[in-house]
Amino acid sequence: MSVLLLAGSLLATVILWLWGFPFFFLFLFIPLIPQVWKERKVRSCPVCGFSTTDGKVAFCPYDGTPLTDVQSP
Repeated sequence: MSVLLLAGSLLATVILWLWGFPFFFLFLFIPLIPQVWKERKVRSCPVCGFSTTDGKVAFCPYDGTPLTDVQSP
């Protein structure tokens, strides 16, 4: 899938360049578009209410309590 996105963005870049637009770097951003709509899991601290979408954070930076997953409505 990412190869197709890269090929499509390169094609779009060449077409825009031929039309006179200086977007030679556009192909770097098009493969990142799926990341924009990626569902992010929210985790929060049950003690102080701190919340984050960073998956690398496992503990609250304020009180050290393990973060829990927030239930979506």
